[in-house]
Amino acid sequence: LRTQKSYDIFKLRSKATIAARNTLDELGFLEVETPIITKSTPEGARDYLVPSRVHGGEFYALPQSPQLFKQLLMVGGFDRYFQIAKCFRDEDLRADRQPEFTQIDVEMSFCEQEDVIEVAEKLINNIFTKCGFEIPAKFNRMTYSDAMEFYGSDKPDMRYDLKMVDVLDIFERCDNEIFSNIAKDPKKNRIKALKVPKGDEIFSKRQMKGFEEYVRKFGASGLGYFQMKEDGLKGPLTKFFTEEDIQAIVERCELEVGDAVFFGAGNKKLVWDYMGRFRIYLAEIMDIIPKDTFEFLWVMDFPMFEEEDGKINAMHHAFTMPELDENGKIAYNDIEDLKSVAYDIVLNGTELGGGSIRIHKEDLQKEIFTLMGISDEEAQEKFGFLLDAFKYGAPPHGGFALGLDRLIMLMTGASSIREVIAFPKTQKAQCLLTQAPSPVEPEQLNDLSLRVRQQEKA
Repeated sequence: LRTQKSYDIFKLRSKATIAARNTLDELGFLEVETPIITKSTPEGARDYLVPSRVHGGEFYALPQSPQLFKQLLMVGGFDRYFQIAKCFRDEDLRADRQPEFTQIDVEMSFCEQEDVIEVAEKLINNIFTKCGFEIPAKFNRMTYSDAMEFYGSDKPDMRYDLKMVDVLDIFERCDNEIFSNIAKDPKKNRIKALKVPKGDEIFSKRQMKGFEEYVRKFGASGLGYFQMKEDGLKGPLTKFFTEEDIQAIVERCELEVGDAVFFGAGNKKLVWDYMGRFRIYLAEIMDIIPKDTFEFLWVMDFPMFEEEDGKINAMHHAFTMPELDENGKIAYNDIEDLKSVAYDIVLNGTELGGGSIRIHKEDLQKEIFTLMGISDEEAQEKFGFLLDAFKYGAPPHGGFALGLDRLIMLMTGASSIREVIAFPKTQKAQCLLTQAPSPVEPEQLNDLSLRVRQQEKA
C-alpha cells in the first residue's frame, strides 16, 4: 500500500464511489443496506456458509448478490433503491474475480428496459466524468446472437475488428465429408471464417500451423486456413472446393492480396468459444488493441436458459423476465429459443455488470421454476418468502449491478482486481496478511456443533 500508485488507485476508487452515491441520490434513489448473513439459495456459484451457534446444524449464507432483498424492497413500496453492496462467491479465482467483491446495486419500480439503461448510462457517465475521463453519453448495442456469431463471445472487445463470417453454406458443397457433414446441421453446428488483414504477410506458415495447437487447448479438432496470394486463394483446403466456391469464399470474407483467413468447424458452442478466444489471441500477438480508450457495449436479448450437463439453468438468474407474447404468456416454440429481457454492459471485453426486468407475478415465477426442474415444494422451501410477497401485488420492476472492482481495474489499467482492493485474497482465496482461512479452537467448533474431518494426504 505504501506506493504512490496504490494511493492514486484508492483515491480514484473513492471518487468513483462518491460520484455513484451522489448521482443516484440526485436521481431519487434511496440507499438501503440489506443483510450480509442470509439464506442459502441456488444462484449459480457456491455459497460461503456460516454455521449457526443458536441453531445447531443449520447455516447462514453470505449473499452472492442482494437480488431477492432488493426485489422485496420493490414489493414493499421502495420505488428506487441502491446499495454499494459486498457480495461473496465461492468460485475458482482469476484476474477479474475475488471471493468477496463490491457492486453498485440498483433497482427501480414501474420501469421498462429503456428506463433502466438510461439510469445506468447516466451513472457510468457521471462516474467517469468525476474521475477525469470522457466517454460517449450513449453506448452501442448488440444482440447476444450477433455477439456470439460475429465475435464468439457474449462480452466482445470492440476496440478492434476481426469479425467472424459464416461460411457454412459454402462448405456444405465442398468435397470433404467432415466439413459437408458438419454443414448439414445448421441448427447445432457452425463453420466460421476469421479474416486477418495482411495476415499472410504477418504470419509464417509455421505460425499458422502453430495456431492449430492453440485452439486445440479449447477443444477444437483443428483449424483450417487460406492465404490470399496475387494468383488467388491458396492453402491445404483449396483442393476440396470448386473455382466458384473459392471465389464465393473470397467475396464472403472480402479478401484482398496479403490477407489470411482461418476456419473453425463443429458444434456451435465449441466453435464460438475457441474462435472467440483465437480472435483475442490474434489481437494480442498482433498488438492491435488500442490503449487508453473505453469501448462500452450493451449486449441484449439473452437466451432465458442454457443447458449444462443435461440440466436447464437460467442464463442470468431465475427471476429474470422472459419474453412474453401479447397475452402475457411465455413466448417460445423451443425452450432454447426463449429470450429474456436481460442486458449486460461490456467494457473493453470485460463484463462490467448487467441486469434485467424481473418477474413480478407468482404464477409466472412458478412456471419458470418448473421449466428449470424445481418442484413446487422446493420452490416454496427456498423461495417461499418471495412467492408469498408476490401474492400481495408487486410492481413491475428491474435493475442492474455494476462491478465496482472491475470498473476501477479498467479505469486504471490494472492487470487484476487484486490491485484495486486494499486487502485482496490470493488465487487460492487466502489472505496473506491475516493468514485467513485458519484453524479455530476446538471449543469454537463444539459451540457450533461441528467436527472437522481430516483430509487424506495425496
